[in-house]
Amino acid sequence: MKKYIYLFILASILLLLTACAPPNSTFDMAYPRMYQNTPQTVLILPPINNSTAADAKEYFSCSLSQAVGLKGYYPLPVEAMFGVLRDEGLYDTENINPAVLKNFKEHFGADAVLLSTIEKWDKSWAITSGSLKITSKFVLMDTATADTLWNYTMATKVTISSSSDNLLMAALESAIKTATEDYFPNCLKANVATMDMTLPYGKHHPGYLQDKAKTVHPRKTGKLQISK
Repeated sequence: MKKYIYLFILASILLLLTACAPPNSTFDMAYPRMYQNTPQTVLILPPINNSTAADAKEYFSCSLSQAVGLKGYYPLPVEAMFGVLRDEGLYDTENINPAVLKNFKEHFGADAVLLSTIEKWDKSWAITSGSLKITSKFVLMDTATADTLWNYTMATKVTISSSSDNLLMAALESAIKTATEDYFPNCLKANVATMDMTLPYGKHHPGYLQDKAKTVHPRKTGKLQISK
């Protein structure tokens, strides 16, 4: 009898939690400014790297241009712009302010800037598989007003598995793959998937203005799993 009582209580708690969970927001509710003043040209700023991996910034930044372009925006050439930002002392994007944003609009024709932060970049290895865990934050800001047009936080896990049935060989293969893995394709997949799921279409995409009913988590956070 007690067993059924416990099951009833557990079911009631789960039902209550489900009922209290906030519903997903539609794109036009979560990101209204993206539809009111849709940017066309985007300046991708160097990512802020809060992780312990020194090479994460380069892998990450190189993958953002394609991810943004696939959604119907025109990203300014990343390497060329990074060179200009270095020369102007603006490579560390923690110092970006509204006055600087207006300069980006005036001198480069950027309607918006994409700021990104790498919060986690952890490589780990187990017996037969390895993994790369990336937690990244994105903010798209209007260069004219400094308003936030779009923002999202994504936690991505890339699993790197062995193809061998032999335990010892699988362990060796997994360790080697984790140590020598080219992480650019993984970053590209993660960023393309993040933009595809959460960023409204730009004016150069055939789906422009047709995604308003698409939904996003109310906290604008998500998780992504990539297996290799």
